Amino acid sequence: MKKSIIRTLLLVILLLLAIVLGKVIGNVTAGTPFLSWLGLSASFGLAPATVDLAVMTVTFGLQISLNVAQGILLLVAILLYSHIHIHD
Repeated sequence: MKKSIIRTLLLVILLLLAIVLGKVIGNVTAGTPFLSWLGLSASFGLAPATVDLAVMTVTFGLQISLNVAQGILLLVAILLYSHIHIHD
């Protein structure tokens, strides 16, 4: 039980680090001519939809933006996660 919680937490941390570092690398290399391709990004998702009830208003939506550096680091994080073995 404890081992599976630690592995799940490790996966979440690795993925979050990959996303944040990928965004930073993409932004930093955007001005460099031979590394600008790392900052190329694609956005996709659902446009915000609002439901107006008498007592409250609820808005649903999801927008994901992913650049090349984030994609590479996410793959590295997943590969790294699959090679890590946690001992009791």
